[in-house]
Amino acid sequence: MSDKLKSKIPQGMRDWLPGEAFRKRKLINDLLQCLSLWGYEEINTPLLEYYQAFLSEEKGGDLEQIYKLIDRDGRILALRPEMTIPIARMVSSKLPAAYPWRLMYGGEVFRYEEIQTGRQREFCQVGVELLGSNGAEADSEILALAIEALCAVGLKNFTVSLGHTGVLKGLLASLAWEEVQLQQVRTLILEKDFVGLSNYLLSRGMPEKQIKNVVGFLTCQLSPDDLSKDWRNLPEGILAALADLQEIVRLLKIYGYTEYVQIDLSTLRNQAYYTGMVFEIYTAGIGYPIGGGGRYDRLLNNWGRACPATGFALGVERILLSLPEVGKPEEEKLILLVGTTAEKVISQALELRKKGNRVITKIGEISHLDAEKLASSKGAVLFCSEEGNEGEEGNKR
Repeated sequence: MSDKLKSKIPQGMRDWLPGEAFRKRKLINDLLQCLSLWGYEEINTPLLEYYQAFLSEEKGGDLEQIYKLIDRDGRILALRPEMTIPIARMVSSKLPAAYPWRLMYGGEVFRYEEIQTGRQREFCQVGVELLGSNGAEADSEILALAIEALCAVGLKNFTVSLGHTGVLKGLLASLAWEEVQLQQVRTLILEKDFVGLSNYLLSRGMPEKQIKNVVGFLTCQLSPDDLSKDWRNLPEGILAALADLQEIVRLLKIYGYTEYVQIDLSTLRNQAYYTGMVFEIYTAGIGYPIGGGGRYDRLLNNWGRACPATGFALGVERILLSLPEVGKPEEEKLILLVGTTAEKVISQALELRKKGNRVITKIGEISHLDAEKLASSKGAVLFCSEEGNEGEEGNKR
């Protein structure tokens, strides 16, 4: 190994230092605690999956972002780039069809993508999957739970952009173009490149008036109440999608969370397995969604288990960036216990820890001044074992 690499880590990865790691772990635990109150059970899957598991996805996935490696038997493995597909595999092969399953997770995923603030190649996701439940009732539960989880950890200023795959499918069905052309339209909408979309539709011979109507429909700003409008002269698939969204929003209003929602009919997700409502969550200062999800009713068919499903994932690191103080512990007393008698120091430390104190020890001869300096460097309160009482206090953490 090159000496230059010994102290480095791969691009897109990071070390979590003391304090940082605590805040991240606390955020994960707080999110999972909130999700568990809705009856979700924690599961986990291996970091390594067979690459073929991700080839079963419909066209449109980002397979080029997957970290691949070869095992000793020549089989292609992949670091999981997300959690939904591994969970679909697990449910199909390991769990009985005792639906609905409410599952939650918190774990690392890996994607080889461009590195920017808030976008790394290794990151943690916390999320849920609701399997075996169809319709607006399940979708509104997923939306309400995502909103409640973010509120529970202290995030207030965020927006849920809610859309539906039926809008795009209705639009594409009306075009009757070849697959490669339809995929280009999908990509442009996914990237929200509406200038590029207009130019592409024009190059394919679509009349300018129709282009204006299509792009205007996709980019119009709608509130949840706008879904109740009398929509006409739209393809049947789009009307069905709007009706589905209207019922989801009606139920979400009962939860009291519609204030966070805006309707964005251009909202899509990178994963092509979504079949119904989809959403992404945005907050100020982060150029990428901090979470998202939607309905994926056909994904489990790839493992021979037909099952409706819906869910979401939240990006832990992006939430931390949105709320720098999230998970920051209250000042917890750390005790530095010093003394020359090992038996006495160790026994006193054990007793203090039993009472919930955080204790580090220093056994041996040390001057009071040096003990104070050591305590201060650790952000600890100094206790002298022989004296049995508290010494001078250093800077608390």
